[in-house]
Amino acid sequence: MSLETLRKDYKTAYDAADALNSKADKTDDDRTKIDELLERMHSLKADIGRAASLESASEWAAQSQGGLPLASPTKAQDDVDVMMGGKTGDTFVNTTQNIDGTKTMLVNEYGEGLMDLRTIKAIGHPSYRKAFNLYLRQGFSYMSADDRKTLQEGLDPSGGYIVPDPVLSRLIAKEPAPTTVASRVTNITASSDSITMPRIIYTTDDIYTSGMRVTWTGEIPAAATTHRVTDPVFGQHRIPIYTAMMSIAVTNDMIEDAAFNLLSWLMGKFEETVVLLRDNMALNGNGVSQPSGILVNPNGTDNPATVVTTAASTLTWDGVHNLLYALPEQYDRNAVVVMNKTNTALALSKLADGDGRPYWTQGSTDYGLAGERINRPLMGYPVMFNAFMPNVGTNAYPILFGDLGGYYQVMRVGFSVQTLRELYAETNQVVLLGRLRLGGLVVEPWKMKIQQCST
Repeated sequence: MSLETLRKDYKTAYDAADALNSKADKTDDDRTKIDELLERMHSLKADIGRAASLESASEWAAQSQGGLPLASPTKAQDDVDVMMGGKTGDTFVNTTQNIDGTKTMLVNEYGEGLMDLRTIKAIGHPSYRKAFNLYLRQGFSYMSADDRKTLQEGLDPSGGYIVPDPVLSRLIAKEPAPTTVASRVTNITASSDSITMPRIIYTTDDIYTSGMRVTWTGEIPAAATTHRVTDPVFGQHRIPIYTAMMSIAVTNDMIEDAAFNLLSWLMGKFEETVVLLRDNMALNGNGVSQPSGILVNPNGTDNPATVVTTAASTLTWDGVHNLLYALPEQYDRNAVVVMNKTNTALALSKLADGDGRPYWTQGSTDYGLAGERINRPLMGYPVMFNAFMPNVGTNAYPILFGDLGGYYQVMRVGFSVQTLRELYAETNQVVLLGRLRLGGLVVEPWKMKIQQCST
């Protein structure tokens, strides 16, 4: 792919990400798309840099005296592999004997430009790494004369400093658990400290939605009110809004000396925490100064009903079977199975018949079109793994099944972060303060069922 095409692709990805990020009320899908676009931009940026370096190296090699022609590797003589700076690593340099007797270096296996041996040794030396880190953190003007001199050794023909091998543009960290619930519940916004919704109170069956029925009166009704139907009984659902906050203090020195944008990284971690919080609250919120979750009071008033397993403290295939067939058919369309992977799904995958054949079998449906692994369906229903679901145990609720849209999550004020610089200036600190207002409640419990392990 040409350099021009790569740059156009990068601009297209940037414009799409910028448009999504400018939205006032970003959804979880928007944030996921932004992350995917950023990952795409990161990959394109590396491709652009590589293509630009190759293009520059090709031009420079053609103009150099006896340099190794990149397009004609067969002309190379006396090639030997030399480790960068004489240190153990995986970056190799090819040494080539030129026509005039001098030696030219072709850097690493990608062929990114030509360097002489002096430059290769210079950028591999610990003093150069130290100077380069100072340059990243403080800029050239704040460096000492010795550090400036050391850094000059790493100037390449394009006029920029060469990055030493140990400097990597990523921070090693764990990945967050996937969020599979908050994006499937009903998400609404509120304009006050609570939201109230009218409802019809009807619990007689799962076929009708109210007590209204016809009366077979015959040609002449016995009385004027014989066909009078039972009026629906109305009630209300009130969802209160709660406030949550979090903060972290960092010193100005940490911000100044970090080799990456520390404040931006911390804000990203704040947002990641809130995304996970929304999943956790939708499932496990206890309703005390926080949202009320789906699992807070199974079988209670206005809460999902449970389906009990047929054996104590464990899962059974009959129990799972009963759970999936307990949901009325009108809620099948959006029904999913939610459980954690490392405990509940593991236990479920081990259930087998009398001949040792697992009930929840593996097959071709375990893989997508591109070959990536996907969660196998359970009796035809999609399976969503969620780390916030309980483990299998006595009187536990390890599996949630149904249409998660029966849970309503209400956002009063979206998550925001304030940077407090002046308040803690005397202690050389900057405080990031995050805040959101969120509520949640099961509003349509009949759309979900919960597997309960026997006691």
